This record gives sequence, structure tokens and C-alpha cells, in this order.
Amino acid sequence: MTQPAAPAPPAPPAPVPARIRPTLRQHIAVWYGIFGVPAIWAGHVLFCQTLAATACAGGVPQRNGEPWRVVHWTLALVSAAAFALALTGVLLARRTWRASAAVNTPQRDTFRFLAWSSTAVAVAFTIALVFTITVLFALPLERLCGTLR
Repeated sequence: MTQPAAPAPPAPPAPVPARIRPTLRQHIAVWYGIFGVPAIWAGHVLFCQTLAATACAGGVPQRNGEPWRVVHWTLALVSAAAFALALTGVLLARRTWRASAAVNTPQRDTFRFLAWSSTAVAVAFTIALVFTITVLFALPLERLCGTLR
């Protein structure tokens, strides 16, 4: 009796091609996550605070201010835009962090740490933005302004 041929051993996986240096796009994504997303959160907070304070200064609805219907729509549009920009920063930072494993330079660990930090900062400030938006729309601003007269 002849013995059946043994199966061939599996081929080793193809090596991941290493890039020599991070690309400009990766550098921009890292710094956008570290500085851009916190700036979006701060700008959103300042804009919404200014708009609400202008519409209701000292608990008194302003006659020359925007009507509350316009204020609510403006807050909603600005909040949606801020969330979209912050979420873009999270996704770009995460993609850069994952792709930083293919970087092959002496500064590889530094770039990976910056990419990880960028992802962490972007996620944290996006969560803060969601919290701010939730509080902004959970508070009955128009009724609060009217009762503080």
C-alpha cells in the first residue's frame, strides 16, 4: 500500500511592507487629533455660550436678539458640524495609529506614541463634545430664560 502524500506546509505570511517615513497626511492627522479636536470642542462651547447669552442676557429675552427658534436651529447645525469634524479627527487619528506600525525609522516609537496620544485626545474631546451637546439640548433654555425675569 502506498501512503498518501502529506499536505504541504502552509506558506509563511507575506511581510508587511515597511514605509521608511510617515507621510505628510499622517503627520497632519496626528496634529489634527491633538490640537484640532480640542479646538473644535472649545470653539463649539464658546459659540454656543455666546449665542445663548446674547439671546437671553441676565435672564431677560433680548428684543434685538435672534428668536429662540432660530437660536435652536443654529445650535443644532453648529453642533452637528462640530461633531462631524471631531469624529473625522477620531477616525483619522485611529487610522494613523494603526498604520504607524509600518513606519520603519529610528523615531518609530515616538511617532507611534504621538499617534496613540492623538487618538486618545481626539476620543476624549469628542466624548466631551457629545456631553456638551447633550446638556445643551437637555436644558430648556427658552423656559429658563423666561423664568429668570
